[in-house]
Amino acid sequence: MQPRLVGFASMLVVTMAMSTFALFAFAVIASELETEFGLSKFQLGLLGAVNTGVGGVFAPTAGKLTDLIGARRAMGAVLAWSALTLGLAALAQSYLFLLVALGLAGVNQGWGNPATNKAISTGVELRFRGVITGVKQSGVQLAVFLAGIAMPAITAWAGWRTGLWMAAGISLVAMLGLVAITDLDGAVPTRTNPADRPTGALPVFVVQVAVYGFLLGTVGGALGRFLPLYAEESIGFSPELAGLVFAVSGLVAIPTRIASGILLDRGVSARRTLAAMAVGAGVAFLLILAASDGRGALLWLGTVVSGMTLGSWNTAANLSMVRENAGAGRASGVLMLGFLVGLTLGAPLAGWSIDRFDGYGPAWIACAIGSVAGALAVGHRPDRRSVA
Repeated sequence: MQPRLVGFASMLVVTMAMSTFALFAFAVIASELETEFGLSKFQLGLLGAVNTGVGGVFAPTAGKLTDLIGARRAMGAVLAWSALTLGLAALAQSYLFLLVALGLAGVNQGWGNPATNKAISTGVELRFRGVITGVKQSGVQLAVFLAGIAMPAITAWAGWRTGLWMAAGISLVAMLGLVAITDLDGAVPTRTNPADRPTGALPVFVVQVAVYGFLLGTVGGALGRFLPLYAEESIGFSPELAGLVFAVSGLVAIPTRIASGILLDRGVSARRTLAAMAVGAGVAFLLILAASDGRGALLWLGTVVSGMTLGSWNTAANLSMVRENAGAGRASGVLMLGFLVGLTLGAPLAGWSIDRFDGYGPAWIACAIGSVAGALAVGHRPDRRSVA
């Protein structure tokens, strides 16, 4: 990889990590929030839902705005907003305040991918776009890993609010990195950037991937919100060990996302990659379900499989948006709309199911079915090439 791309990719990773950190941090400290605020599972799910719901609503606008103002300004806005909203969440003394803070943080859920995908479409040569997309998508899983490892330890030491303040500081420091990266907005000649010239119609594959993102987002929202609690309540893990389970799901996905990007650069089909990962995610949910009688080994195995599949499909999806002739920001906004609407529904629906049936089984079974449905969403190759 060219030396120039190392710093470029690092900035993308940090931007993606900080755009999503709040959601993962609050999943890890769910038991603390239950105790402090007396929350039900549905209320915990609603915290994630308001975050991703705002992101889904804002995502199409974020995509168009990114195409208008460029990658550097968009990424700077993402980092600044991350610092602000993490600080607001740290100040929360009530559940309502938490809801507002998580909702405001949702802007970044819808903006992180359009901003970084735009940077790739204008600053990375075609032959490196797969691997760079994989690297930058690993930023999300880096946030999962850091939240799972750091937040329980910091919470035990100085409280969960201290962890959020520390994350806000990281976002502010990261903004300085944008100054050092000089080629976020146009290092690659226009002739190598077909994805940066939007047409009036969306390619059908963009819509298919958005539907796929909705389905995988729904099941991912359920798992991401309740995996640590499931490990504590159904398997008997300590909060620290449950946080480690969450961290492992993110850690495993980092090399998988990068590896899939390399394979995509070498001609592997994005459509087939997405379908295979959706089926694999269904298997992961069945393994996690089988662990409910105290079989901790199956939970670890299911977590690893989920990281390699449910935690890794975003590379193929986002690279598809960069490649499509629909404007990288615009196409990414459509993908994020579907994905974040799914995340929004997944967490509270799973919480309702857990409360209603007094257990996690029905939720995990529904998630396995939804995962396989995702494979069907991208399995058909239509004759029509675009939609209005």
